[in-house]
Amino acid sequence: MAVRLKVARTARELDDVFKLRYEVYVRERGKFSPSDDEIGDRIIDQFDAIPDTINIIAYNEENDQAIACMRINKDSEIGLPAEKHFDFSAARNELEQRRNHFSSDIAPKGTKKPTLVSGSMLAIRQEWRNRRNVIFALFKTVAGVMHSMGATHVIGAISAETSSLYGRMGFSMLGEPRWIESVGDELTPMLAPFDKVLTWAYGDISEDNIPFWLINYSFRFERLLLSAGEVLFYEDDRGKDAYAIDDGWIAISRKTYDRESGKSQEIVLANLPRPSLLGELALFDDEPRAATATAITNAELIVIGRKQLYSILQDNPDKMKDIICHFTRRVRETGDMVIQAHAPHAVRVDFALNKLWHAAPPDRKNPDTRIAKVGPAQIALSARVLEDDVVNILDTYREEGLLEYGRKSIRFFRMPSAEWSEE
Repeated sequence: MAVRLKVARTARELDDVFKLRYEVYVRERGKFSPSDDEIGDRIIDQFDAIPDTINIIAYNEENDQAIACMRINKDSEIGLPAEKHFDFSAARNELEQRRNHFSSDIAPKGTKKPTLVSGSMLAIRQEWRNRRNVIFALFKTVAGVMHSMGATHVIGAISAETSSLYGRMGFSMLGEPRWIESVGDELTPMLAPFDKVLTWAYGDISEDNIPFWLINYSFRFERLLLSAGEVLFYEDDRGKDAYAIDDGWIAISRKTYDRESGKSQEIVLANLPRPSLLGELALFDDEPRAATATAITNAELIVIGRKQLYSILQDNPDKMKDIICHFTRRVRETGDMVIQAHAPHAVRVDFALNKLWHAAPPDRKNPDTRIAKVGPAQIALSARVLEDDVVNILDTYREEGLLEYGRKSIRFFRMPSAEWSEE
């Protein structure tokens, strides 16, 4: 069941946001007492009308139903939504004083001029609240938008029901929980350094490991969630989008005609992991797709739309070189994977392990170690070999102290390379 996340831009999408808030807060959860925030069967307030307000909305593509949304605000003359309920002036003053304590030449990281943002009006339909991939994708999209706003800190008035989640994201309590009658809920004032939120959402954010499309253009592009077995696009389809894989695996296949049997059959050309690029030619021509793309596992992709990409280049021509270099690098890597599909089994497995290493975040307690949330079964699909062959190779590397693995994860102690199989 595909889910699409996007910035709400049209009148219909914004209206869906306001109606979804009412459905979730009033009808499902019994929150919000009658107030000016309610307009018919919608919830809307003054923070929806000011500049720099962005709403993220998620749709179930099966029935085009809005299933989740969240609002992002950048600081303004009227403050932020959380300040309707709590006084954050002490926190604001402390951040400003901390910055002023240093000269601009010697200021350590995190002491630049504070730019506060907030995430509020988080609404998720009841039947989707246990879908962790949807919730996580929503927060990743929100974090990307906040990054585009230049955020240094995030404040919020957080419900007691979700305070533990925000704690894991790096938020700290600034005061005791308090019952807010107009909301019909117990809220807590909380604040987090934005770099902690970004790390929680994306993992290691360093110059060598920046998710290019996710961070630089999150507010421009959509995000798509696929279940295992769902088809992203078919061979001969007309397309206008490319896709960057953020999580999971996508199989690339083509139909061939078997003269002996007189039947067509599907040939898998490659199985692509994060951060592979696929469907990129659709950005530059109107020719039919050359292959079919199918999710092998649950997958998460960034939808790189032709119209949005051209708009970026028109608004920021200086980005042309960066984007072309990124495309060139990703297309070359994807081509390498197709070539590897015809290599010996051990080479294919080593190639898949190398890709996993680069996609896996470092262990927070031991930065020299990387953990990939993938097991032998997924590697077998990627390398197009038997799972037993993968297990035999992994067992050899484990005995040599190169890695540890389980059914759903691999812990790398060194970067995989072609020389592993020769050691």
